[in-house]
Amino acid sequence: AELMTRWVQAGAYQPFFRGHAHHDSQRREPWVFGDETLKLLRSATAARYALLPYWYTTFHEARVTGMPVMRTMWMEYPNDEKTFSIDDQWLIGSDLLVKPITRPGATSSHLMVVYLPSQHVWYDADTMTAAVVDNQNLSFISCAIDKIPVFQRGGSIISRKLRLRRSTEMMKADPFTLYIALDAEYKANGNLYLDDEHSFDFQRGHYGSASFAIEDFVLSNKYSSSTNYKGKGGEIERIVIMGMPRLPARVYIEDKEQSEMMFSYDEKTQILVIRKPDVIVYDDWKISLEVN
Repeated sequence: AELMTRWVQAGAYQPFFRGHAHHDSQRREPWVFGDETLKLLRSATAARYALLPYWYTTFHEARVTGMPVMRTMWMEYPNDEKTFSIDDQWLIGSDLLVKPITRPGATSSHLMVVYLPSQHVWYDADTMTAAVVDNQNLSFISCAIDKIPVFQRGGSIISRKLRLRRSTEMMKADPFTLYIALDAEYKANGNLYLDDEHSFDFQRGHYGSASFAIEDFVLSNKYSSSTNYKGKGGEIERIVIMGMPRLPARVYIEDKEQSEMMFSYDEKTQILVIRKPDVIVYDDWKISLEVN
């Protein structure tokens, strides 16, 4: 059960995610390992599917630029010699760093070392707080059985869909949640690629891209499409900002100052959550965070 759990956790953050075995091998469906393991496998799978907007965007980037979806550390950090020999952690695109736990018998009492390049602040994808590193840029992470060490790069904006569905077809019109990881200058940016998720119409230009950016505590979106493509849904239902230094007095859409938004802020973790901002990815907009 432990090997199966760690295998699925690692596979959830690789481009090809599929359980496969010879027809004469032992059964290995998630439910044959017991309820506790089933919960862990379900959690890892849910994390993978929540990231489908990011996977889709990264695959589009691979098609356009030739950069692989799953990248070695040195590919993103060619001037950092410490990354040259690292072969047990990788990046998905440029914004997610993954180091699966592969040590047999590892538990919460064991610690694993992750190298986090010093050019960026890195946020734990589970706690959404900045990772603590030593003077060698090493972070020590608990090896609890439910832990998948994943970190979001400071300066990035990643889109997720958080509603659990029976198929990806049912997710198409689901709303997005933006995860914004601020860098040391409180800036971040990111893209979201959008098409019909089914046909080859993207080859004829039927797709669009939402470009998110935050600077001077103003979050903006610029949508572009050569064919004016707009798909189903597109609502943003939540915005999570990591590394927010202080509580804003108010949050509102520029040009609509009466449209103040609901939000909550945790001073200890420095996480700001904006709920129901009433914007969609297919429109241009600016959301102002009034910080004194």
